[in-house]
Amino acid sequence: MKRTHTLLASAMAVTLCQPVLAETAPEGLYSMDALIGADVFLATDRNREVGEVEDVLVAENMKVHGLVVELDDDLDGVGNDDYRFVEVRQFSVATRSGDRLDRVSYAVFLNEDLDQVRDYPRVDNDWWAQTKEAAANIWSNTKSGASSAWQATKDTTSNVIDKTKETTRDVLESLQRTLE
Repeated sequence: MKRTHTLLASAMAVTLCQPVLAETAPEGLYSMDALIGADVFLATDRNREVGEVEDVLVAENMKVHGLVVELDDDLDGVGNDDYRFVEVRQFSVATRSGDRLDRVSYAVFLNEDLDQVRDYPRVDNDWWAQTKEAAANIWSNTKSGASSAWQATKDTTSNVIDKTKETTRDVLESLQRTLE
């Protein structure tokens, strides 16, 4: 049951992320479980496998933030356990088979050439700590900014209402004096 919930939540998170598209037509629902382990290719050379998806990173808002790709160690300039972070805008997902949940498989295509892929951020403990902290700060600033904007809107609305009441009261008092 837990696996079903995980698959459903994972699929929903990928669905919420607009840039992750199937090669032909968007399917609207993707399985993260099947995405992890998917072969990774270069969009410029669709037959050149360069690695596989190691992990899918989801932001606090439950949108896909990016992939962690383990590059093949037989590529020039790449060593063992070479993991790179790939932002959502830097890849696309194509469905290889998807007629049944137990048969879903994907291929991931990186939008840039191999030299650019080698320049993607290397994922290690330092990267993880820095990225996690930066994301938390952005989320915190967004929340406090939204809260501040809401408070400013409430204050402005309240001031407008108070001014309207005051002006209405002055007009009514002036009318009353005129009628007396």
